[in-house]
Amino acid sequence: MFLTQLTALAARVTGKAPVHGTAEDLAEALDVQIEQLRAERMPEHLADAAGLGAGAAYQSVLIDLRGDAYDAAVLLDALTTTAAALGDADLAEALREAGEAAHDLVARLAAAAHATVPAPAVPVADAA
Repeated sequence: MFLTQLTALAARVTGKAPVHGTAEDLAEALDVQIEQLRAERMPEHLADAAGLGAGAAYQSVLIDLRGDAYDAAVLLDALTTTAAALGDADLAEALREAGEAAHDLVARLAAAAHATVPAPAVPVADAA
Protein backbone atom coordinates (compact mmCIF):
# COMPACT_ATOMS: atom_id res chain seq x y z
CA MET A 1 0.00 0.00 0.00
CA PHE A 2 2.90 2.37 0.78
CA LEU A 3 4.28 1.84 -2.73
CA THR A 4 0.85 2.69 -4.17
CA GLN A 5 0.78 5.92 -2.17
CA LEU A 6 4.29 6.83 -3.35
CA THR A 7 3.36 6.08 -6.94
CA ALA A 8 0.21 8.19 -6.67
CA LEU A 9 2.13 11.05 -5.05
CA ALA A 10 4.81 10.96 -7.75
CA ALA A 11 2.12 10.93 -10.42
CA ARG A 12 0.37 13.98 -8.92
CA VAL A 13 3.65 15.88 -8.52
CA THR A 14 4.56 15.27 -12.15
CA GLY A 15 1.03 15.95 -13.37
CA LYS A 16 0.56 12.35 -14.46
CA ALA A 17 -2.07 10.93 -12.15
CA PRO A 18 -2.98 7.31 -12.87
CA VAL A 19 -5.90 6.69 -15.20
CA HIS A 20 -8.20 3.77 -14.50
CA GLY A 21 -9.18 1.93 -17.65
CA THR A 22 -12.32 0.24 -16.41
CA ALA A 23 -15.27 1.24 -14.28
CA GLU A 24 -14.37 -1.57 -11.88
CA ASP A 25 -10.79 -0.30 -11.46
CA LEU A 26 -12.06 3.23 -10.87
CA ALA A 27 -14.68 2.05 -8.37
CA GLU A 28 -12.01 0.11 -6.49
CA ALA A 29 -9.69 3.14 -6.43
CA LEU A 30 -12.51 5.32 -5.09
CA ASP A 31 -13.34 2.74 -2.42
CA VAL A 32 -9.68 2.44 -1.38
CA GLN A 33 -9.44 6.23 -1.17
CA ILE A 34 -12.41 6.41 1.21
CA GLU A 35 -11.13 3.51 3.31
CA GLN A 36 -7.72 5.19 3.65
CA LEU A 37 -9.22 8.57 4.53
CA ARG A 38 -11.54 7.00 7.08
CA ALA A 39 -8.70 5.05 8.70
CA GLU A 40 -6.25 7.96 8.67
CA ARG A 41 -8.45 10.96 9.37
CA MET A 42 -11.52 9.80 11.28
CA PRO A 43 -9.71 9.24 14.62
CA GLU A 44 -8.08 12.67 14.37
CA HIS A 45 -11.35 14.39 13.44
CA LEU A 46 -13.23 12.65 16.25
CA ALA A 47 -10.58 13.68 18.78
CA ASP A 48 -10.59 17.28 17.53
CA ALA A 49 -14.39 17.47 17.58
CA ALA A 50 -14.54 15.98 21.08
CA GLY A 51 -12.32 18.82 22.27
CA LEU A 52 -14.75 21.49 21.14
CA GLY A 53 -16.93 23.11 23.73
CA ALA A 54 -19.79 25.49 23.03
CA GLY A 55 -21.04 26.35 19.55
CA ALA A 56 -18.67 29.28 19.18
CA ALA A 57 -15.74 26.85 19.33
CA TYR A 58 -16.95 25.40 16.03
CA GLN A 59 -16.59 28.68 14.15
CA SER A 60 -12.96 28.44 13.08
CA VAL A 61 -13.39 24.82 11.97
CA LEU A 62 -16.50 25.70 9.96
CA ILE A 63 -14.86 28.76 8.41
CA ASP A 64 -11.83 26.70 7.32
CA LEU A 65 -14.02 23.88 6.05
CA ARG A 66 -16.18 26.35 4.10
CA GLY A 67 -13.04 27.76 2.47
CA ASP A 68 -11.93 24.28 1.43
CA ALA A 69 -15.41 23.53 0.07
CA TYR A 70 -15.45 26.80 -1.88
CA ASP A 71 -12.05 26.01 -3.36
CA ALA A 72 -13.40 22.64 -4.51
CA ALA A 73 -16.51 24.33 -5.94
CA VAL A 74 -14.41 26.79 -7.93
CA LEU A 75 -12.20 23.96 -9.21
CA LEU A 76 -15.31 22.04 -10.29
CA ASP A 77 -16.56 25.15 -12.12
CA ALA A 78 -13.24 25.40 -13.96
CA LEU A 79 -13.29 21.70 -14.84
CA THR A 80 -16.87 22.04 -16.08
CA THR A 81 -15.89 24.92 -18.35
CA THR A 82 -12.96 22.99 -19.78
CA ALA A 83 -14.94 19.77 -20.31
CA ALA A 84 -17.68 21.74 -22.08
CA ALA A 85 -15.12 23.52 -24.25
CA LEU A 86 -13.63 20.18 -25.23
CA GLY A 87 -17.08 18.92 -26.20
CA ASP A 88 -17.44 16.27 -23.49
CA ALA A 89 -21.10 16.94 -22.66
CA ASP A 90 -21.57 13.96 -20.32
CA LEU A 91 -18.52 14.85 -18.25
CA ALA A 92 -19.45 18.54 -18.25
CA GLU A 93 -22.94 17.71 -16.96
CA ALA A 94 -21.60 15.45 -14.21
CA LEU A 95 -19.11 18.15 -13.20
CA ARG A 96 -21.84 20.82 -13.26
CA GLU A 97 -23.96 18.74 -10.88
CA ALA A 98 -20.97 18.15 -8.60
CA GLY A 99 -20.24 21.89 -8.67
CA GLU A 100 -23.81 22.71 -7.71
CA ALA A 101 -23.58 20.30 -4.79
CA ALA A 102 -20.28 21.87 -3.73
CA HIS A 103 -21.77 25.37 -3.85
CA ASP A 104 -24.73 24.08 -1.82
CA LEU A 105 -22.27 22.70 0.73
CA VAL A 106 -20.60 26.12 0.92
CA ALA A 107 -23.95 27.74 1.71
CA ARG A 108 -24.81 25.08 4.30
CA LEU A 109 -21.45 25.49 6.02
CA ALA A 110 -22.04 29.25 6.18
CA ALA A 111 -25.42 28.58 7.79
CA ALA A 112 -23.77 26.23 10.28
CA ALA A 113 -21.16 28.88 11.10
CA HIS A 114 -23.91 31.45 11.65
CA ALA A 115 -25.65 28.99 13.99
CA THR A 116 -22.64 29.25 16.31
CA VAL A 117 -23.34 32.91 17.04
CA PRO A 118 -25.35 33.17 20.24
CA ALA A 119 -28.76 34.74 19.91
CA PRO A 120 -29.00 38.13 21.57
CA ALA A 121 -30.53 38.04 25.00
CA VAL A 122 -34.04 39.44 25.05
CA PRO A 123 -34.96 41.25 28.27
CA VAL A 124 -37.92 39.59 29.97
CA ALA A 125 -39.93 42.83 29.76
CA ASP A 126 -39.58 42.78 25.95
CA ALA A 127 -40.25 39.06 25.54
CA ALA A 128 -44.02 39.34 25.71
